[in-house]
Amino acid sequence: MTDPTLLAEITAIVRQAGRIPNQLVVTAESRMVEDLNIDSLDLVNVVLKIQDHFDVAIDDEDMPDLRRVSDLATYVAARRGSAAA
Repeated sequence: MTDPTLLAEITAIVRQAGRIPNQLVVTAESRMVEDLNIDSLDLVNVVLKIQDHFDVAIDDEDMPDLRRVSDLATYVAARRGSAAA
């Protein structure tokens, strides 16, 4: 299970960096492309912001598996945990 605080931070970054309109609800299960209509340029912006904010690297080959907001949160949580070990 992902830390609710981490999930809230990721959700806020996705909303801001993905330029999501306020009337669109962003949840953990929101798919970034299909549900939130994030285009490829904004998706790159989301990834860069998350990498900078959490000081983690997101590998290009992992990107296809990061479809939902919760996928990003789980990914970041795992990378932060391994960096601390």
